[in-house]
Amino acid sequence: FHLLELHREHGNIFKTWSGGKLTTCIVGHELGLRFLTENKVKLRAATIDMTPIFPEGFLRAMEGSTHVDYRRMFLAAFRAVSLEGRSAELRTILHSRLTELTTGEGRLRSKAAARILKQASTALMLQLVLGAKDGSEIAGELTDAYNDYAPNGMHIVITPTERAKYERIKSLVLALADDLKRSERPPSSLLEYMVRSQMLDDTVIGNLIHMTEFARYDFHGLWRWILLELAGEENYLNLIAAEPDAGRRESMARSAVSETLRMQQSEFILRTAIMPIVFEGFLIPRRSRVRICIWEAHRNPSQFLDPDVFKPDRFVDKKFSSASYAPLGLDHHRCLGAGWTVQLSGMLVEELAENFSVKLLNYGTVSRGHFHYEPGPDSQISLTARR
Repeated sequence: FHLLELHREHGNIFKTWSGGKLTTCIVGHELGLRFLTENKVKLRAATIDMTPIFPEGFLRAMEGSTHVDYRRMFLAAFRAVSLEGRSAELRTILHSRLTELTTGEGRLRSKAAARILKQASTALMLQLVLGAKDGSEIAGELTDAYNDYAPNGMHIVITPTERAKYERIKSLVLALADDLKRSERPPSSLLEYMVRSQMLDDTVIGNLIHMTEFARYDFHGLWRWILLELAGEENYLNLIAAEPDAGRRESMARSAVSETLRMQQSEFILRTAIMPIVFEGFLIPRRSRVRICIWEAHRNPSQFLDPDVFKPDRFVDKKFSSASYAPLGLDHHRCLGAGWTVQLSGMLVEELAENFSVKLLNYGTVSRGHFHYEPGPDSQISLTARR
């Protein structure tokens, strides 16, 4: 909200001090995309450096031909591992975890929701990315290893301690990969596709491991917001549950996901200038940061009527171009799992609507988490099984 005020006062480009660094803020997706495109070779992603533990580092930090080659591999893997026809399998995982949330005192607190939803996102990512079936021994071992490696999101700096914990996960993933070599079914996980395609090297393994980590963290954060926002929209959940057309029901559920992404989870694209840049008359010094303000642009009243109001049907039967709506990236680093984000979260909304009753007790005060803003510790909802 502070950046929104600066935007109103200074226009679409302004400078501020953020995270201990001089930061040039750009508001407006078209302007942001033009900046990213024109200055592609002068920027690098402001993300965690993974090169101490595997070659080339994480995909979102790669540039040039290396990025093109590995992104092409992972795009092929995501296309090969379809979620179509797997709704029952995946919703079973969601249902079992949501049921755990109904066993308390009738007041579901933010911390409890975070813990169980993290279990759900972990189980889904282990199954879809690494092929570790929920409830299996290897899935349990991987869950323990991930919780030891990154209990609350990735560490900003990789130390020898993190390297040793990473090697533990890597050994489990290699054991899984060895088993998958003998499978003859169509690939049901990204790891299985990479094994079948003989693309598995240390960089691919490192990226698969960290895709799982970043995804389980980001999914559970998004789902916490979905649960809280929809708790205040009981009528909308009832409409989804009563909708007889499966396609329409899915569209309504995914609309709630898109609105939650617009309102809460999508915050910014961050880049570091590796050389001086002049853009629209502004000098962006070397080593300073550039923040493409996604959250602020999503509050544009000319694009979204009542932009500060959660309207879960806003996206039903309506498409927004990337010029106004870009929750999962704008440039060549756009999230590869964007489709999974909407599909899996849509399944969560359908599961809530059809099998649970959700009521808002206290919205609470938004708090700053490890990487994202999140529901405050004082937020409370009631979650019960639908009779």
